[in-house]
Amino acid sequence: MAEFFVARGLPVPPELSRPWYLDWRRLVAILGTLAILAVGFQLTEFDVRRLQFDYAPNILGQLARPDPSICGPQFPEFGETWLDGACGLMLVTIFLGIIATALAVVIALPLSFLGARNLMTVNPVTAVVYTVVRFVFTIVRSIDVLIVVILCAVIFGIGTAAGVVALAFHNIGVLGKLYSEAIESIDPGPIEAITATGANRFQVVWSAVLPQIVNPFVSFTIYRLDTNVRLAPILGLVGGGGIGNILFQNIQLLHYRQASFIIILIIVTVAAMDFMSAQVRKRLA
Repeated sequence: MAEFFVARGLPVPPELSRPWYLDWRRLVAILGTLAILAVGFQLTEFDVRRLQFDYAPNILGQLARPDPSICGPQFPEFGETWLDGACGLMLVTIFLGIIATALAVVIALPLSFLGARNLMTVNPVTAVVYTVVRFVFTIVRSIDVLIVVILCAVIFGIGTAAGVVALAFHNIGVLGKLYSEAIESIDPGPIEAITATGANRFQVVWSAVLPQIVNPFVSFTIYRLDTNVRLAPILGLVGGGGIGNILFQNIQLLHYRQASFIIILIIVTVAAMDFMSAQVRKRLA
């Protein structure tokens, strides 16, 4: 690095004019990093010697031979239908993400206008509303969805309803922030022009704001839908319903071949959703 300055006839900074092992600040940084890593390995009990090399090949062998029989109902004699199989529960999981996204949009969309600085800081009252709404978005967004679904499973019972409510709750904060920032980044010219005509606040939003935010809003919504469908299977592990529920059950029962098929089904579904959402966002760009 010092040669870069010398070749251009520039003075070499003091920290580059001496070897790194003589710079006490770099040594402190290196030693501090090593100390943090050493403490972290101790606290997390990370040790490759704990790997079950005798048992791992058996598990990997079963995972390499997925069992598609899990796709259908396992106990039809007890009234199970195709919706109780892996394929049916995958469909339920997709709709879990769709309904949660729709509920979040219905609530976050109107709140996002109240959380936009350029629309709400015109007087002290609206400024207070803006501050409260953005604070609510921050609080809601900061609570992890897995924590929310555990609480919802207590309130609504274990099942898909808990997953829908938990995912929608989390996305209100995420979409509210994204929508608000999209509103704040619009061109102020049309707003000033419409306001100069004597239009009220609703007319300004309808005529000057909405035409500029339709594409970003649709793009953000599709992105979150894709994310929610990807996240929905995980909710089943903590009582949120969907395909994650039987995945967790099969892993607990050591049915790794059935679990392998479920994992493949999730990967294929998520990849397809990701591809479709990417194509839609590309056309909106």
